[in-house]
Amino acid sequence: MKKRIIVIIVTVITLLTIGSYLISERLNAYQDIEEVIEQEFRTLRQYVEDVYAIEYLDDDRALVFYSWDFPAYYNFGVMELEKTWRGWQFVEAISNRMERKTAWVKGTYAEITDRVILRGPVSGNAEEIVIITDDGREYRPEIGRAEWQMWYLILEDEPFEEATFILYDSDGEVLREEVLQFDLNWPE
Repeated sequence: MKKRIIVIIVTVITLLTIGSYLISERLNAYQDIEEVIEQEFRTLRQYVEDVYAIEYLDDDRALVFYSWDFPAYYNFGVMELEKTWRGWQFVEAISNRMERKTAWVKGTYAEITDRVILRGPVSGNAEEIVIITDDGREYRPEIGRAEWQMWYLILEDEPFEEATFILYDSDGEVLREEVLQFDLNWPE
């Protein structure tokens, strides 16, 4: 009899645990990531934001690329969100600032969690960018549309300090070639 009561109690606890897990998963599945992003911006006291891309690293992690305007500077950030049993949660955020000067393309290096990210503003005419490193690696970064165009690259391999950026227009014609250097010691 005592054994039977223990089995019933364990079974009921197991069923309640599984049921509550399934209910929370269903509720989180309908959680809007844009709402979470807005909430995190408010938490970070960042009110003038312009999200130009959301990259889903997998089903449970996302990087949110955003920018905001300040008279003499380009300001841009990246925020990592992770989906947990409680919904999308803030993990980490980084931001960069660079002086606004006339240039076809600019870029900066940053690390967030376990990712290396290169990003920056690009001329409004560029539709595609090809990056070629000194050792022959080739990348095609994404271009996001915000207040101005921003390119970004999530590196899967070793970062590089210098590369040639080739900018193309919508007809596939080369607009410009620029060599950019990146400070891999940021922040010190």
